[in-house]
Amino acid sequence: MRTKLFALGGAALLATLPLTVSAGSASASSVCRAGSVCTWTGNNFGGTKATSRVNPSPGCNPWSGKTVSNQTKRTIRVYSDVSCYGQYVDIKPKNWAQTKPTSKIKSIAVMGP
Repeated sequence: MRTKLFALGGAALLATLPLTVSAGSASASSVCRAGSVCTWTGNNFGGTKATSRVNPSPGCNPWSGKTVSNQTKRTIRVYSDVSCYGQYVDIKPKNWAQTKPTSKIKSIAVMGP
């Protein structure tokens, strides 16, 4: 299943995981500390929050949620399945995203050397 995502500025991105991606915002950076990846069980930063350690190492991490904020200096890749398999979307540093109502993030890979 392919779906379109819209980033700030109205540019359409073709992606495989149904997420809405947005550039950094005051709310995303204020609710997730600098250098961390945070997820919430609900959309719009709602529900239970989970936070990575500061400057997480590259690799695959089991994770779940509906909203994700990437406040690291690395791109993260969020997956629709566990163990970093399935459909995915890349979230650049200082950006956040949330899934469509029926979707869920099931794992996250921190990219980079």
